[in-house]
Amino acid sequence: MKRIPFRDRGTFKAREVITAMVENPPPMQGITYADMRKRDRILDALDKQKGERFLDLEDSDYAVLRGILDTFQFATAKRELRLILDDIANAVAPEDTPQLKLVEDGA
Repeated sequence: MKRIPFRDRGTFKAREVITAMVENPPPMQGITYADMRKRDRILDALDKQKGERFLDLEDSDYAVLRGILDTFQFATAKRELRLILDDIANAVAPEDTPQLKLVEDGA
């Protein structure tokens, strides 16, 4: 299992970036039914983790997402987008994910 943090960077939202990558096949190409089903598993995981600060994917689903990431043609090279893509590329197991503490004002 791999955990991807949902870190929003400027105008780029991690959840929206992943959704756009998964929903759009490569330009000038179609997508097979089998590949569509594989991508749907990622979309289902996104739906299940609404409101969460991370996305947990089974290894096979993460492999599909990494394949999409490695071949997807982006329309921009903004640093904020690349930071979200780095979070996807560098995903680790949930138990290896650093835990951040929320610091309250005045504490």
